[in-house]
This record gives sequence, C-alpha cells and structure tokens, in this order.
Amino acid sequence: MLSNLPSISGATGTTTATDTFNEYALRGLFYRVNYSYKDRYMLEANGRYDGTSRFPKNNRFGFFPSFSAGWRISEEPFMTATRDVLSNFKFRASWGSIGNQIILLADGSPDNYPYIPEMAPGLTNWLVDGQRPTTLSTPPMVSSAFTWEKVYTLDFGVDFGFFDNRLNGTFDWYRRDTKGMLAPGMDLPWVVGVAAAKQNAANLKTYGWELELNWRDRIKDFNYRIGFNLYDSQSEITKFNNETNLLGTYRKGQKIGEIWGYVTDRFYREDDFNADGTLKEGIPIPKGVGKVYPGDILYKNFDDDASTIWSGKGTADDPGDQRIIGNSTPRFHYGINAGLSWKGFDLSVFLRGVGKRDFWRTDQIAWPTGTWGSLFKETLDFWTPEHTDAYFPRVYANNGVNTASNRWKQTKYLANAAYLKLQNITLSYTLPKTWAKQICFDEVKVFFSGENLHTWDHLPEGLESDMLSKGAWEYPFMKKFSLGFNVTF
Repeated sequence: MLSNLPSISGATGTTTATDTFNEYALRGLFYRVNYSYKDRYMLEANGRYDGTSRFPKNNRFGFFPSFSAGWRISEEPFMTATRDVLSNFKFRASWGSIGNQIILLADGSPDNYPYIPEMAPGLTNWLVDGQRPTTLSTPPMVSSAFTWEKVYTLDFGVDFGFFDNRLNGTFDWYRRDTKGMLAPGMDLPWVVGVAAAKQNAANLKTYGWELELNWRDRIKDFNYRIGFNLYDSQSEITKFNNETNLLGTYRKGQKIGEIWGYVTDRFYREDDFNADGTLKEGIPIPKGVGKVYPGDILYKNFDDDASTIWSGKGTADDPGDQRIIGNSTPRFHYGINAGLSWKGFDLSVFLRGVGKRDFWRTDQIAWPTGTWGSLFKETLDFWTPEHTDAYFPRVYANNGVNTASNRWKQTKYLANAAYLKLQNITLSYTLPKTWAKQICFDEVKVFFSGENLHTWDHLPEGLESDMLSKGAWEYPFMKKFSLGFNVTF
C-alpha cells in the first residue's frame, strides 16, 4: 500500500473487493557488428544496454556485451589435399553475458515491485461491532541496492564434416557463471517475523558439453539418415549466505540436485534382539525411535556414535550418518533420430532419453498403505515374519510406531529415473506427381504417426518419467495416433 495509491481492497461493508497492480517498463538498445573474410575468418560483436523498472532507481540499467570468433580451417590453402575426406572443419569460441530482471513471488508470478515494502489490505473473517475490520499484511524486508543478475558464458566448439558432409557433427564445451543471483542476503533470527531482503548475494557455476553426430547417404533409390545427440551439465553453488552449511538450504560448494540421506543396510532380524526385546550391543537404533522391531529398516552407522543413527547437526560439516546418496539432476540427455525413404515411402523414428538420474519418490505408489492412500500391487511385497526377504519394511496400522523412520530418505528406495522413450514414428507415402495431377493436385501425401509409444525405465507401472514431480496425481502422457493427408494445389 502506498500513501498516494488508492486501494479498494481496504473498503468496508458486506462486499469483498480486491485489486492488483502489475505494471513494469523495459528500455534498451542493442548493436551487432559482423566481419567475415573469405568465409574463413569470422568475428562478431554484440551488446545490449537494458533498463527495467523492477529495480531501484539507481540500479535499473545494465550493459551486456558478447563476442564470438570462428576459423574455418578447412578453407585454408594448406588443407586443399584433404578436401576429398574433410569437407568442413571449423573452430569456434565465444564469450557473452545476459541479464535477468525477473524476480518470482511465492506463487511463481513475477514481482514487479520488489523494492517496495508492500502491505496487502484485506478484510478479516470475524466481526467487530458488526463490521469486518480492515487489516494490513506485514510488509516484507526489501533492499535498495540490488540489480540485474548477470550470466556469463564461455564456449569453445568445433564443427566438422567428412565425405562431402555425409558424416557431420558438432561438439561444444561451455562454462556458465551466474553472478549476483537474488537471494536472502543475511540470516535473521526467527523473532524478526519476516524473511531477509533479497540481494545480489549468490553465485552459480555450470559446466557442460554437447555432442551431435549425423550420417546420411544414398544407395540408388534408397536414402537413409541417422543422427545422435548427447549433452550433459552440472551446476555448483560458489557463493551463498549459509555460514553454518545447513543441509536444508543452499550452501557454497553444493552440487545442484544433491540428495542427502542414509545408507540402507538391511532389515532388523530376530537375532538382532536379546530375549527381553532390547537390541544387542553394536546394533544401532534411529535417534528418537523408542523401540524397533524385526522388519524395520536398519541403516549403516558411519559416525562415532555406535548406538545411534542420526543426522548430526544437520550440516555438511557434521551430517551424522547421512551421506550424499544421489543427485536428482537429469544427466546425459540423449536423442536418436533415423529416417528411410524409398520411391515415395518415408519412415522416421525419434527416441530420446536420460542416461542417469536419481529421484526420491513420495508418490502414492512409493510406500505400502500410506495414510488415505490407495493400495497398489507394487506395494504388496512388504515384510512379515513369514516373508523376511521382502522389498518393503513391515507395515503398521494407521502409519503408526516406526513408519516415519522406516521412510527416511535412503539408498534402498532411491529410484533410478533413467529412461529411453520411443517418442515418435511416422510413416508416409507421397503419390507420384502424375497420379496427383489426375486428381487435380500438385502433391498428395498420406501419413500415419504415433506419439509417446513406449518408455523403457525402472519405475512402477503408471509413473511417467517426464512427470515425476507430479507424483501419482497426474495422468501420464497419452499415446497418440494420427492419420492424415497433406495436399498441395
């Protein structure tokens, strides 16, 4: 709420009124300069000077330059003798920067006034003297000294082609540094009651590479092609205000996607217990659990406390018995495309996948007999005295006793989310032009295609690799089949 900005949200009476204000402005200019000499040496320079109303008045503008250079070595005179084999060979290098001025609210929408301590007016749900009083929300803590997040990218690449470019490809290696990410600039005690103001207080470093290979050829009337691409990247936080290295928030040195948890040893067995039901010496128990029973999860003990499984101080320096057990970042994305054509018939196939990804599942199929949950056949393999080699631990009525400690984040139930998906197959036939002319068309093509045809993965039936963040609450992608015609007059 601003003193000179009226708001009908503060109106009184029986009618509830709301209002919002969402305006922002951008201003900028850019330039580009290109130079090429005999298609052999290439230079390019770009630059942007942008301003946004989303930042405080004295920090609204930023300059973002970029440069690139290329050397097509295959065009050099000393490479003439190799041209029958080496059709193209080009080195590339580039460095550039871009800016980010979008700050997101809790609901994912952009915050157009992050430097203004807004107070949202509203009406209570109770009555005072027969009226609903007007209230104001607590204003957030804001900073007057933040500006653009800046992303700097350094890239080295090579383009190549062999045998009249029948075999061609590219390879790129890059490093991306994100400087001045907007994050809480300090730790505040809980009694303050609001979150710390966002400042340019965090940095992120990303390394990655991309590879693409293609082959195409023709044997008489038969044409074929096949392509493959593979890329990977990892990101690490290089600056963040977390002096204690708490695991529950970002910290310097953290790889994005790290999963901390416990290493599963086995189930507790009958011979782990004394006659009075207590554990034998050397068999640890999860901290905070009064008693364990055969069929509960036994975790590996790594720290000096031989009798207790615990999380230590919950920091990277003292994680107790926790370890990095996986990473949820998808690694080694790949795609395969192939095509055949013969006398008007065309067939194309596209597959894609992820080579490595760990995922800690919390969906309805992850555990047996979850509260309010349905029972799935995948969860019936739980421990009983007669079935001690089960996959899941013993179950308790109403999720009682040791259910929570059995479901601590751990290696045994960490899902392998790598997959290969048959994304598309399309078969088409193009009529000979003489046939098409007879029915008054220049070209007629009939095609049949299928989408999302099959996925090879390690997940229970019903879970979709591309929708893991949705759990079991969303329908998977549907298989889709299409039959159609393309005609040209």
